[in-house]
Amino acid sequence: MKRSLFTTFRTVALIATGIFLSRGAQADTVLDFDIRPAGQNNNVVILQTFGDAASFSSDGVTVTDFGTPNINLTWQATGGRWDYYLDSVWSAGQLDSSAVGDIHELVFTPNHPSAAAVIKSLNFHPYYLSNERYAYDVSVLTNGVTAFGPTNYNFIAESAKVPVSVNYTGSIGQTLTLRLARVSSSPGEGEIEGAGGNIATDDITFAQLPETEFAIGPQVLTVSPANNQSSVAPDYLYVATVTNGATALNPSTIQLRHSSGGLVSHSFVSDSGLSTIRYAATGLLPAGSVNRYTLTFSDNGLPPKSYTNEVQYTVAAYVNIQLPSPLAFESFDSTPEGGLPVGWTATNLDTLRDPTSEPNITVTNLDSAAYTNWTVVEASRFADPFDVYSTFYNGGTPDPTWTIDYQRVLTVNPSNVVNGVFLRNLSTSRLAFGNSGYRNDALGQVLYLSSPDFNLSGKANVHVAFHSLWEQNQDSMAAVEYSIDSGATWLPVVYLLDGPDVFTNLDGTIDALTTFTNVHPTGFQGVATYIEPISGQILGGYYGAFIGVDSNLWSTLAPNIQRRVDDNSLESKRVEIFRLPRADNQPTVRLRFTTVGTDSWYWGVDDVGLYSLADFQITSITRSGANAVVNWINGTPPYQVQVKTNLTDPWSNVGAPTSSTSANVPIDSSTKFIRVFHN
Repeated sequence: MKRSLFTTFRTVALIATGIFLSRGAQADTVLDFDIRPAGQNNNVVILQTFGDAASFSSDGVTVTDFGTPNINLTWQATGGRWDYYLDSVWSAGQLDSSAVGDIHELVFTPNHPSAAAVIKSLNFHPYYLSNERYAYDVSVLTNGVTAFGPTNYNFIAESAKVPVSVNYTGSIGQTLTLRLARVSSSPGEGEIEGAGGNIATDDITFAQLPETEFAIGPQVLTVSPANNQSSVAPDYLYVATVTNGATALNPSTIQLRHSSGGLVSHSFVSDSGLSTIRYAATGLLPAGSVNRYTLTFSDNGLPPKSYTNEVQYTVAAYVNIQLPSPLAFESFDSTPEGGLPVGWTATNLDTLRDPTSEPNITVTNLDSAAYTNWTVVEASRFADPFDVYSTFYNGGTPDPTWTIDYQRVLTVNPSNVVNGVFLRNLSTSRLAFGNSGYRNDALGQVLYLSSPDFNLSGKANVHVAFHSLWEQNQDSMAAVEYSIDSGATWLPVVYLLDGPDVFTNLDGTIDALTTFTNVHPTGFQGVATYIEPISGQILGGYYGAFIGVDSNLWSTLAPNIQRRVDDNSLESKRVEIFRLPRADNQPTVRLRFTTVGTDSWYWGVDDVGLYSLADFQITSITRSGANAVVNWINGTPPYQVQVKTNLTDPWSNVGAPTSSTSANVPIDSSTKFIRVFHN
């Protein structure tokens, strides 16, 4: 699968370098990632048990003398994930999708109240791309409070590792959180902000005090939500796994409390010494609220010992989208897998399929004829492996991490709430699926999905809403357009593009004409091309080649262009809502979904609906002290309030986007122009 890590890699002469770290007085545990442990696949999430209770060396872990038998680790991240990556350049923990603003954390938890953790050092390890610059704030937190740092490390990607010295010793029984927060590096001339997948850490070194191995009882292995996790889904869902130690968990002593209501009723299942404690309930927690689960239990020792595990977390700042009954709706659930609903059509452009691709309709092979066009697929398939690049079909064995890579299609976005219900799964049965990734098509993939014509006569304020399971790649585009003349001409809805491919004017506004006309490199690292059937010429290579809006209108499309994040499996899993201004009162309204890429991930579309939403309008602006209180009705959240003092000035935001229909705008003696807009 084409990822930024792979597409930007260039062969380099590896330089034999060494980072020699002082060992100090304590015996150390070093996470060197040199060998993958059993059950750990390459380029996938690090096993939560990796590095736990290390009393001797094992695959990927080097222990000097005593080690850390009473220290457990938790790998967690906000906006990315920790991946185990081992190849000719890296033996490291990849900070996958580490963009500016994202946080990766490693939590060191004593598994006995008499032990203390010591965080000593680590190395940043970029992927040897000499024009990429990175910056991280490194800190240690205790009980959510910064106890060390933050210390800023700003470096260019080159052959040498970047050593980070911490040397922080926690108190007895205290949990330490090592935080690596990506911040802007302010690249210099000829430099760029480093790609989110091209950075890793290795040689993570820590120790235990005192050098005494304490017998441990039941231990919490995993817990969701994790402690200090942000952007957590707003529903009540808690899962903890506990393993027996020298003594076993006594299930009759388990109690689980939530900060919103005290003691809650949990379920308990035990199998081969591993216990699972689960709680689920209806309802939603407030957006942005801080909550806490407290799990307590005792073991069966004589005398019994008590244990407490507490997690504090913050709910995502979701917006509760309100949708009425649809004017038209398609769920794809009644359509047989491999087909399309009645009246829906799919077309593609000839991108010269490789002869090694499978010609059969095989929905378990991403490189088969099944995925040469849009098709209806069971959502549950994305929990299982796929054949990729037709490797199985041709008698080979693909990298096992590639075969499960499309499990990211089902990534849960914690901000999807509609009519007071959290949508943990954007697709629960079947969906329309357009694929670009893991295919051998030489020129790329260009797929169009068109709806039938809908009669919206007498309908006003028409919007389209749909569940979008999109993942951006650096040269891919998702486009939604609509037609009011049965497809003779097309009108813009939205165009999703990788941020660097969106050109801007000197004032920072989007230059839509250049964005759509700029010719990119072709092939694996460029925009798709195709064979024109009459002339036989290879055309394309620029995004405008694949949109339906007339080229003389491309310069007007800036409001329809949205930047999306490369290789981020979460941020574009959304309920999308867009106004169709020229669809009001039209008897033939048609939708078209277009996906364009070159081995560039996928687009799943589900629950497509047309809606008549009430007019959006400001109802009042009144003064209250030093503020103007602005009230409005209708529209689709999130809303953004903006002000300016002169008509010629640019608009500036007042606060963050909100789901409220009221806002306070600070005022002074100068004139204020106020506006509110919505999605």
